Amino acid sequence: MNFRVILLVLVVIIFTLGCILVSNTYFESTSLKDTYNQGDVEIIQNTAAGTIPHVVLVKNSGKKPIMIETGQILESNTSQDLVIAEDKKVNQNSSSFIRAYCFQPNQTATPGAKLKPTDKASAEIQKIIKSTNLTDNQNTTQSQLQIWIMVSKNNLNINTGEAAIFIEKQGNNTDEISKKLQTAKNSIIKSLNITEGDLKNLNSSSNLGYNDILNLLNEFVNWIKYSFNIN
Repeated sequence: MNFRVILLVLVVIIFTLGCILVSNTYFESTSLKDTYNQGDVEIIQNTAAGTIPHVVLVKNSGKKPIMIETGQILESNTSQDLVIAEDKKVNQNSSSFIRAYCFQPNQTATPGAKLKPTDKASAEIQKIIKSTNLTDNQNTTQSQLQIWIMVSKNNLNINTGEAAIFIEKQGNNTDEISKKLQTAKNSIIKSLNITEGDLKNLNSSSNLGYNDILNLLNEFVNWIKYSFNIN
């Protein structure tokens, strides 16, 4: 069989399997963002400023379960922006508490405030979150510091917002917090295999969605056809 035909068949198989996987997920449940846009979900800040990790209450009044995904950014005009720290399924007509990290260190969380899902955090931040043991206070604290360092592009101001309140609650002095920040920074550099200078160039969010992925796959298939003159 012609190599070009084999290659095209492989691409089509991979594309089809990907579509089946995504379709099954969407038929069984919907994403938090889609459900929010349909007006079937409410997301409420549940914890006070300085908490690590924060907790939000997700109320699903829709007809399908919601798949909560790690890395989903939640924004608020009156409270702290957050990034979800765990994968969880919220069934229809039910509520669930979801853990999340502070995403903007200069903001302050307000219990009772409403949040809305927007983009996804960058792959680098998602990697940090997914490597965290959410039951280990020391581990979650380091992950929070790492997120702050990455979001601030290594220019974290510890005297404002969530960062300042957290330090006050912990009773840390300047030397202690400096050591923790340096440890967190070294961990980022080692985990991502980057230099300290690279921290300034890291993106904090990614808006690549389902439709974007499908478009990229279609473009790739068309590129294969064009490159190998396959009709």
